[in-house]
Amino acid sequence: MTFSPAHITALATHPVKGLTAHPLQTTTVEAGAVFPLDRAYAIENGPCGFDPAAPQHISKSKFLVLVRYEDVAQVKCTYDLENKSITLSKPESEDITLPLETAEGQDALAAYFTAHMAEKAAGPLKVRHADDHAFTDTAENFVHVVNLASVKALSETLGVEIDPRRFRANIYVEGLAAYEEFDWADKKIRSSSGVEFKFAKRTRRCAAVDVNPVTAERDTNINKALHGSLGHMDVGIYLEVLNNGTLSVGDTLIIE
Repeated sequence: MTFSPAHITALATHPVKGLTAHPLQTTTVEAGAVFPLDRAYAIENGPCGFDPAAPQHISKSKFLVLVRYEDVAQVKCTYDLENKSITLSKPESEDITLPLETAEGQDALAAYFTAHMAEKAAGPLKVRHADDHAFTDTAENFVHVVNLASVKALSETLGVEIDPRRFRANIYVEGLAAYEEFDWADKKIRSSSGVEFKFAKRTRRCAAVDVNPVTAERDTNINKALHGSLGHMDVGIYLEVLNNGTLSVGDTLIIE
């Protein structure tokens, strides 16, 4: 089988788990790591046993995430990655900029969402962080790739246009047939810039993808549509980074 080259059209990192993505034009990647700052912070929703001195993978259900709380998407975030700060915006409120690296900034971020979520939160909110730890959905450190043709095919199945940002990927590609990326298993994958990858697994979706990133409404049932039309609930794939390098919008992923 001959595979189409996958052209990178967008890159993104998600500094705070569950919150708005930050677009990138270029980024460095390291073997066995996630994108820089990807899910480096998370908002704990009631005590979950996280120990920053010995960080371990903890289920996303223990954090403030879209799978349970679409209200989170009402807050739009922008980031200054160089200074590691976050700016929070929502209707009829003044924007607020907070440092992510300081205890004071993290406490203020937790307080902001405590007020925003009110009684909907399951427990006390606290921002969590540990050096060299990512609060990813998987226990392993992967990068997440979404094929825009697959999203387009899903949009046609649903009869509504689906915003690819619902799938919270690190790498968005085009130039493939819909769902062609599922056939990358056991293939050599490298970027035109020299970064090599190993296929890890397909991405099984949860109800978070039903939250519209613009309106913050839960307005679809994507998993039902996927299962009914394709017999699975997968959109996107996880790749393991095998060597250090640089990725940029405009690069190509080559499958051999």
